[in-house]
Amino acid sequence: MDCIYYFKQVDIKRLLFLMLLFSFNIFFAQTAKRTILGNDSIPGNGLNNILVLEKPHFTSPEKETLFFLSETYFFDLHNYFGNVKKVQKVHSIYNPAQAIVSSDTVFFESNNPLLKNLDISIKPILDRIGIDSIFKKTDTIQLFHFDEEASYVYQIYELKNEQIINSSESTSVLYYTTDYTYNKNQKLIKIATTDDYGLEKIETATYTKTGDLETKSSFDTNDGITVTKIEYTYKNKLLTKLNKKEVLYFVPFEIEKTSIDKIAYSKYQNDETFINENTLSFEYTKNKKLNKLVEISTGYSKKDGVRYKNVQTFSLTYQSNRLTICANLPEKRIYEYIFDTFKNPREINSYVVEKDRTWLHKKTTFKILYDE
Repeated sequence: MDCIYYFKQVDIKRLLFLMLLFSFNIFFAQTAKRTILGNDSIPGNGLNNILVLEKPHFTSPEKETLFFLSETYFFDLHNYFGNVKKVQKVHSIYNPAQAIVSSDTVFFESNNPLLKNLDISIKPILDRIGIDSIFKKTDTIQLFHFDEEASYVYQIYELKNEQIINSSESTSVLYYTTDYTYNKNQKLIKIATTDDYGLEKIETATYTKTGDLETKSSFDTNDGITVTKIEYTYKNKLLTKLNKKEVLYFVPFEIEKTSIDKIAYSKYQNDETFINENTLSFEYTKNKKLNKLVEISTGYSKKDGVRYKNVQTFSLTYQSNRLTICANLPEKRIYEYIFDTFKNPREINSYVVEKDRTWLHKKTTFKILYDE
């Protein structure tokens, strides 16, 4: 019966949505004023005078500084400087004899032209949602995005005062609703998501007096409650330390009625509770450039002590349009980044360091087409 009831709920939601869709499509066709301005309207990658519409999320202060730890960072054109129109990326892997064992080419291009819609904002709009339709309510605006192949897969974003306050998502399996809460400074402080089965995920954040992200916490009820907390430390406006702890708790919900982001989890911690902890320490030059990163990862419990401990270090040196990183993972590696005049990557090389020689293991080249 529960399963039948669940599918009835979903069918009713989708039926109501299709009825609403029919009505607002007529409204939209009659009243919407939507103009594409084009990418050349974006001044470099500056977004101060542009309304960016995307799914709200918490920032990661370490993201740009630690771009070299991500293999996908330069897959996202939002991480490039200037008016990038298209990128060709060629990635090759070499064996110790320096023969190419594999190579692949990927193209990706900007598909987020600026829009103008006075119902949403007087500002130019950078649409990262993929808006297909708009429905104007009394004091809010709904933005709709539809899957090209499955009509029942869609997302709805509710906008108020140029901020997304709610979103709904229908997938082939579940229906999700998410509420977004902001503080008086318009900073995102809470994301609360619930699915059809009542499973919750809540994310929260706190900020320093200067507006920098201070803590970021996540509470996920997918399997028990996984609590993740990240703390950021700054000095002279530079990130100097990041500490992340992840713990899985088993909470008796028949007794515990408190919201999952308000529970005193210490009372559910025992000698067998396993803690994963990750600490990043940042050191900078006099010119405020990162020159050393130390990452320590540990897993431990009171009963078993430390089960694992890994230490990685990265030393960075800079030359004109070139960054060299010497890494101990603990195996030794050298990473070389060569940039163009816009500070975008032209080439990334990865070397294996052995006792008697150093050899090229991976090479990635970028051909970037700019929109002049």
